Amino acid sequence: MSFDLDPCRVFAESGELLAEGFVREQDEDGLLVEADHFTGSWLEEGDTAVVQVMSAVRGEVTYDAVVTLSVARRIGLGGLRLREAVQKRSAVRVPTSLPHRVTHRYEGRERIELEQPLDVVVIDVSAHGLRLQCAQQIEGGTDLELELTVTGTPMPVVVHVLRSMDNRQGYAHGCTFVRMSEKDEDDLFTFVLAEQRRQRAQRMDALEG
Repeated sequence: MSFDLDPCRVFAESGELLAEGFVREQDEDGLLVEADHFTGSWLEEGDTAVVQVMSAVRGEVTYDAVVTLSVARRIGLGGLRLREAVQKRSAVRVPTSLPHRVTHRYEGRERIELEQPLDVVVIDVSAHGLRLQCAQQIEGGTDLELELTVTGTPMPVVVHVLRSMDNRQGYAHGCTFVRMSEKDEDDLFTFVLAEQRRQRAQRMDALEG
């Protein structure tokens, strides 16, 4: 079996969410889930279940399965039968805390310097968008330019502000990427999944320690 850390969720046949975690091991017929969050009732060996795996290659993959193991924080699932595979990249996001200074905005293709730079913090990111924290409220519909650094390699992007919500630190702004290349989207998606795996593994290590 190969070691993996793809995020996953386990459901009862009724649709009730039972556990969230990541794939510890997987082969063609089965997988082992390391669960770090439980809701609802527990599963017994022989029960039928549905498991959703967020794969870096295939997107969100849903299987029908049979429980083969049910012990503390681990669920074995066998007899995997593919139900659905959907690229839901926008649904996968991770928290970050990366400060940026925004100096330019766009109107169509025209790049315009801001009268006053905006100091923002990227508080989470997905392959299709991000959230910005700012002391000032940014008007919905504004296109901003920033150099995204989450992947470790500076990536110039333009984000379109969709909405804002006030909070204790000022305003959180939901944004979507504008005119992003397929390569940059793939790089972001790979980063988001890798970071989600790292954060889950870190939480599991803290629990086991």
